[in-house]
Amino acid sequence: MTTAEEKRDQHIVEYILYVWQMEDLVRAVNLDLAALRTHLSSAYQGDRLEAELKWFADLIQSLRREKKTAKGHVGSLDEVMIELTYLHRTLLDVLKDEEYKAAVDSAKPHIEEMAKRGEPTGTEVESMLVALYGWLVLRMGGKTVSADTQESLGVIRDWANILGNRFVRMRSGDL
Repeated sequence: MTTAEEKRDQHIVEYILYVWQMEDLVRAVNLDLAALRTHLSSAYQGDRLEAELKWFADLIQSLRREKKTAKGHVGSLDEVMIELTYLHRTLLDVLKDEEYKAAVDSAKPHIEEMAKRGEPTGTEVESMLVALYGWLVLRMGGKTVSADTQESLGVIRDWANILGNRFVRMRSGDL
């Protein structure tokens, strides 16, 4: 099982953020699988390395086929985003999940504030993901964020974790 498959099974939000991060990594090495092999061989060995490289080869092929070698996200994430947005609306409007609604309501002002500083996004779920990815990129770059931003991200992470948990429950038939 690849890292991507593990993340998809365990936490859908982490999966999306991981794929976005790997898209950026692939672009950083100019879609060169040999360069990725060198990078990945320090973390993986044997069959696991080969499985990871196959996953990356498929990602590179998708980016090329979809003409997203410079920017954008692979189309396979579109279905996941639609499913997450559908779950989000179902939790709020149909199931009236109070814990989920409280998390969304707590995060909404933070998302709106962050959105004022960045590019506009589509759905609330997409805005949440963009905020989390921006924070991830800052952390990977060794940049610090203010205490207010850290607090905002904590609230947004809480929402993302509940959504991820509900997604797993939905997929297993428990929701």
